[in-house]
Amino acid sequence: MDIEDPRWDEYEIRFRALAETVVVAKGPQPELASAEMMLFLYGENGLAPDQEFEMLAKLEAKATDLKGTEMHTAYWEDIVLYLPESL
Repeated sequence: MDIEDPRWDEYEIRFRALAETVVVAKGPQPELASAEMMLFLYGENGLAPDQEFEMLAKLEAKATDLKGTEMHTAYWEDIVLYLPESL
C-alpha cells in the first residue's frame, strides 16, 4: 500500500491489529517462499489498493492460521503476514 494513498491510515491500523494477533518471527521463514497468500505492510504488494484491502480481509478471516515475519535490511524493515501453502 502506498503511504500516500488516502486510505493508508485505515490499512495500517487494520494490518497492525492483525499482526498483533500472530507471533511475528524473526529470522528465516522458508515457508514464506511458497505461501498461499502474503501481504506486506510497507512493501510493494503488486496490487491495487482495493485488492490490498480484499487480501487483508481474507487474511483477517484466516487469522488463526496466519503467520508473520519481520524483514530487516540496512535500508528498511517491513512486516509480512502470510498463510503457509498447506492451509
